[in-house]
Amino acid sequence: MENVKVDVILVTYNRLECLKKALDALQKQNYPIHKIFVYNNASIDGTDKYLENSGFTTVKSEMELKDVYPNQKLITFLSSENLGGAGGFSASFKYLSQFDSDYIWIMDDDVAPTSNCLEELLKYLKKEKVKAVIPRRVGPGYTDSICTNIDMKNWRKFWTWWRKDTISNPTEKETYSVVDMAFEGPLFDTNLVRQVGTPDAEFFILYDDTDYSQRILKYTKILYVTNAILNRQLPPKAGDLGNKPYNWRMYYRLRNNIVFDRKYGENWCVKHISPRLLCLQTMLLAVRDHHVKSNVPLIWKAYRDGMKHRMGKRVDPNY
Repeated sequence: MENVKVDVILVTYNRLECLKKALDALQKQNYPIHKIFVYNNASIDGTDKYLENSGFTTVKSEMELKDVYPNQKLITFLSSENLGGAGGFSASFKYLSQFDSDYIWIMDDDVAPTSNCLEELLKYLKKEKVKAVIPRRVGPGYTDSICTNIDMKNWRKFWTWWRKDTISNPTEKETYSVVDMAFEGPLFDTNLVRQVGTPDAEFFILYDDTDYSQRILKYTKILYVTNAILNRQLPPKAGDLGNKPYNWRMYYRLRNNIVFDRKYGENWCVKHISPRLLCLQTMLLAVRDHHVKSNVPLIWKAYRDGMKHRMGKRVDPNY
């Protein structure tokens, strides 16, 4: 695949050291990147100064971006507030899909693709005649897995991860067809993005990528490319259900789990009974773990907001 233009979208927030490694890895790709677009989610750790010193042109509006895009390879959009990963990707998709790239490659700030990652993704995108491909992720303490099916009929599987059929560390075949992905290195045909639209910014964090996967599948398969390697820089986050007080992240996990069930559930029970079971289980765990005072208000808020489809940033991240 020759002479195609690949624009990169990288969303960052307060992880400057990770961002540096991600940008270094992008600059070392065997296949040349057309533009690198960093969406800075109002970081306060010196990210803006670092990017400016590294040759990035800063814009703060869509109008500025239209003026700068044709002549600059390195561009950063400085948001006035933290819109979460979902908001950053949503805005970036909207902006870059207006321009002349053939493909859009997206990722968080805590990954680093190997030098042939993009090359391999492009190779199989053309070979298999699909419009969306994702890399294999490796990293410290991390085992990659792929999702081949999501059961939206069984109301007893009230956590989304219980609904997923997965293959752990898939390396036997060159490619696998998947139904879910993380925003950690997928490559999309730009025309596909124009068809599907932008990720739903209202998720704030979590589930924006799973929701976008379902929307993509109406137009194309999503292929996992075994030989396209993406390094995860950070170890996996600990699970949310341990014996500890819940935090802001758990609010979004619960609320968005409920929203996802109500949007994609294939029967009344998934849309109405599964959210109630989710709420009940987490309430009982709060009692068991002696965190009623801290956990129950958060659980109840997440449940009500999910059932009423009250989206967006409703709990401030306490980083």
